[in-house]
Amino acid sequence: MKILVLGREEDSLDYLRYCENHGIEATFVEPPSLAGIDRDAWQETLPALVAETVELDSFDEIVSFRDGYQVHTDVLRRHRGWPVRDIDAVNCLTDKSLFKSHPAVRDFVAQHIEIAQTTDPREALAQVEATLGFPVVLKPSNGFYSAGVVRVDRPEDFRKAFLSVRRVCGLLRDSRGPSQIIAERYLDGDEVMVDGFVVDGKVTCLLFHIKLPRLTGLPSFHETGCVTQPFDGVKGPEFQEMLERVIGGVGLDNSAFNAEFRYDGDGRLHILECAPRISGGGASVQNLLRICTGLDAYGIQHRLGREPVDLTPIRHSAALEYDFCAAKNGHLVRLEDTVALLEDLSADTILRYRENGQFVFAPPLNVETVLTAYFACETAQSAEELLDVVQHKCVIETTDQPPA
Repeated sequence: MKILVLGREEDSLDYLRYCENHGIEATFVEPPSLAGIDRDAWQETLPALVAETVELDSFDEIVSFRDGYQVHTDVLRRHRGWPVRDIDAVNCLTDKSLFKSHPAVRDFVAQHIEIAQTTDPREALAQVEATLGFPVVLKPSNGFYSAGVVRVDRPEDFRKAFLSVRRVCGLLRDSRGPSQIIAERYLDGDEVMVDGFVVDGKVTCLLFHIKLPRLTGLPSFHETGCVTQPFDGVKGPEFQEMLERVIGGVGLDNSAFNAEFRYDGDGRLHILECAPRISGGGASVQNLLRICTGLDAYGIQHRLGREPVDLTPIRHSAALEYDFCAAKNGHLVRLEDTVALLEDLSADTILRYRENGQFVFAPPLNVETVLTAYFACETAQSAEELLDVVQHKCVIETTDQPPA
């Protein structure tokens, strides 16, 4: 089997290892941005551009784990005559502005406004004060991985935060096209995620994640830990109902989904986003689903829309995911020491995305992690206890000086 993966090989180390273990030949390609191509020309232009790099007709499947390449995936799949998702649905779910304004979604999202990147910070502040007040959250409309998402508590802190988000918009422009800055009323409650698949119109929730540390009072939205359990339909009807209305209303079908939610101070649930992909570059759901339920997310992805898939969990367990990022901007040092500590803590899987000497950004400017570790745990409580150990014992060190 030959699979074309839209994205960078270094971002999909887990999937690459999976392909090698299953006799699959994976070829990685970064397709051109659709931002400069008229939508009516996507179906004709994109396959022609990608065909300059690879022979499209030689592949048995095309996948991507990046938000910015989900539309590309379906355009290229349609070119091959394969089952595809609705392009409007995929486009909506990969752009926060389109998502929040969709009729099926807008009743479930927090109050927000959109601000053009070119807006003067003083004018932007005036808009926020007139419509939302403080605290407020700023984010790129087409961002991912919490990149550029910042909470602002006071008007005097707004300018710095606004310029920071604008900078992240610039970093994402080449790969994801131009974007707006979203200002959103801050929700003072816990944040959780649900992962699953929608197959032939049926929404099946499989994983329930609690994002940690809890972010009340913090200026940045880079969660480092995720405690995961199999989704409990009895305890989670509110999530199930909202997802059925959102996913059904948007029109997504035969796809993975990753939905993020947050409670407000009154305990009301709001949806933050719902991405049409396996989350965490594929690695998060693949490893957490395997540990918690025994299911194979990549295998399910390959069969969606082509043949029946069985989403019945084989087992019920808990897991911990921990993403490592640098505390401050700089060049990485002594990564091997952190890996050794994780091995001593019996990590199930360790993914190393960066190497010593490479320069990395700290949150909120980072757009990728340095290391990710997955742990199998008996219960959610034991996963939280392990998280406390990991975040105090294992750190990512940087230095201001580049390697000699």
